[in-house]
Amino acid sequence: MKNKYSVTLEPVTGGDYETISQWTSSKTWVYTSGIHSYSSPADLEMFFKRVDDRFLLVCADDGQAIGVVSWKETETPGNYVVGSMIGDPEMWGAGFGLESGILLLDMLFDSRNAHRVQFACGVFNRRAVENFCSGLIRIEGVLRDYYFIDGSYHDALVGSILRDEYYAAREPAEIVPAPEKEASRTILEEFLTKNPIALRTL
Repeated sequence: MKNKYSVTLEPVTGGDYETISQWTSSKTWVYTSGIHSYSSPADLEMFFKRVDDRFLLVCADDGQAIGVVSWKETETPGNYVVGSMIGDPEMWGAGFGLESGILLLDMLFDSRNAHRVQFACGVFNRRAVENFCSGLIRIEGVLRDYYFIDGSYHDALVGSILRDEYYAAREPAEIVPAPEKEASRTILEEFLTKNPIALRTL
């Protein structure tokens, strides 16, 4: 079945740290983290292995790595903090960041039983602020003077999506189609009718 999105989420492998390292030395990292810094491939590999966050590459349909998403479960069961970055600024505005974010939300809500997913962004990041103000994310607060960029402090936005809000907003989707599930149940019921499972007694 063809992926309805133009991106996929893939595991980070050894050769990917060089690419991610290049992104950390560009303005991409400033927009994403509010920090102007550089991390070597070796530093990134150690960081990824040390922290509780999990990371996946965002890949275009030709397999090219174009970004990364992250998630971390908090101490409250079912609560996650997520982040995302599209590495090449020339690809900003094409919808890849939104698509990769939706894929990550699908994974957390559908496969990890997430209850609440939290986001944060700097108010200097126009595209991220537009996503916050789109109506899907509930803005919960403003962290004053949270980032220091270009010689001045900037606020941060914090928001979240709850499980029921997410399912109410997204198009109905199934990983395994309902007819396939029903066919499987029918096959099993027919088999068990012909081959009943004997109860074992001690």
